[in-house]
Formats: sequence, structure tokens, C-alpha cells
Amino acid sequence: MIAFRRAHPVLRQERFYTEQDIQWFSPSGTLPDWSNPRTKQVACLLHEEDLGLIYLMFNAGTDTIPFALPTIAKSQAWHLAVDTARDAVQDPTQISGQPEWLAAQAVPMAPRSSAILLGRL
Repeated sequence: MIAFRRAHPVLRQERFYTEQDIQWFSPSGTLPDWSNPRTKQVACLLHEEDLGLIYLMFNAGTDTIPFALPTIAKSQAWHLAVDTARDAVQDPTQISGQPEWLAAQAVPMAPRSSAILLGRL
């Protein structure tokens, strides 16, 4: 994970994210209900200069929850970099051979897990 963070400058910046840097989502793809203390799932989309997109998903609940994926360019697909519900079998800084999803799909998130997807060509 240290190498992954080093490979993505947006994760190392020393300032707060602005609205141009980050977007927040509920699993359904809408804005999260920040006022609901029972909410246990959230996702965020980070925009990386020159590299693409990073989509982080967090499920602190006890059920598997499908997370809608944000819309990306037709020439891009989502590539799995990290999923804490799976054994780490590949370097998270490399995306070749990883599963891909289109923006119209949903990703099932296991209970008490987090995942990182990269939006790339």
C-alpha cells in the first residue's frame, strides 16, 4: 500500500481536498446522507492529473452491498487495484490482468471491506 500511495500523488497531497478534487457517493451513486448516523457505506472519487480516476469504496456494514460505479469516458474501464476482502495476489500499483467493470455496472462489496478501483484506458 505504501508503493500504491507513492504511485498516486493525489493520495499524498498535504492540503484538504476541494470540491474539484473529490466527489462523495452513497452505494447507489447518489450523495451520501451525512446526517444519518446508521450509514455504514460510502465511496469517493478522486481525480488524478494525467493518471485518471481513483474510486475508493468502504463498507463497514455486515451485509454485502452493491456499489454503483461513476460514469467515466467510453474509452476507459474500472480496474481493481485493492480489495481487502480478497487475498492480495498482485502488486496494487499494476493493473494489468485485473478485473474490469464498466460504469453501468455495480461492484459487490463484502461486509467490512474496502476496495480501490482505477479508471484507466
